[in-house]
Amino acid sequence: MSVVLSAREIFSMALEVEKSGRAYYQTVVNQAPSQDLKEFFTYLADQEQVHYGFFKSLNDEIEDFSIDQEDWEQISEYIRASTETRFFIGEEKAISFARQAKDMIQAIDFALGFEKDTLLFFYELLNVTPPRSKTAVQKIVDEEKRHIKLLAEKRKTLQ
Repeated sequence: MSVVLSAREIFSMALEVEKSGRAYYQTVVNQAPSQDLKEFFTYLADQEQVHYGFFKSLNDEIEDFSIDQEDWEQISEYIRASTETRFFIGEEKAISFARQAKDMIQAIDFALGFEKDTLLFFYELLNVTPPRSKTAVQKIVDEEKRHIKLLAEKRKTLQ
């Protein structure tokens, strides 16, 4: 038996994730003590905006699709658990969370946690994305991996 998924519902979750990430990074930009760090976090905020635009376009063009009910039950449990973590908390809470960082290393640690949870979320999104959109969603997965690498490298330079 299969269930019909609302593509809009799934991609609206992705939109919220990207909005929260952008709000977080923009807030950290304002706290960054150096131009290098301001540019770094501005770049990440801009990337979240690019991802938002991408998911918005997918949201507008993808129709609802069917998925095996057992697969959906497993995936929806994961998505529900993921979106309830501290990293999927909405723009206002993301801003508040960013303001709590006592220094840039902690801000990066928070961002690493966010990006890792986001990556897992997008892997699950990739699993339910219709075949014609998989390549595009895979690019976002690759970008999230790249963000994790960039954050980890920046963290090393700050230690």
